[in-house]
Amino acid sequence: MEIQLKLYGSSKLLSDSETLLIQLPENSNVEKLRNTLTKIISEKHLKSNLTGLSKTAAFFSENDEVVNDNYKLKNKELISIIPPIGGG
Repeated sequence: MEIQLKLYGSSKLLSDSETLLIQLPENSNVEKLRNTLTKIISEKHLKSNLTGLSKTAAFFSENDEVVNDNYKLKNKELISIIPPIGGG
């Protein structure tokens, strides 16, 4: 199955476009998406500030609702990733 990951904040470093297409096994959930994203980041050797992205980011459904790691993804679904924001 394929999902579209809409990128915000520092996650935009993952692609030249607003979204990233990710292939996942059928019946995957957000936890599987997090694990796959960790592999993508490590394979691309991206900036070290992205190494914890997949574990700390929030994911939102097409309905703009926060989804937990057990949320079942649907083929062709659009999921947004929002990295944590820090400041002083």
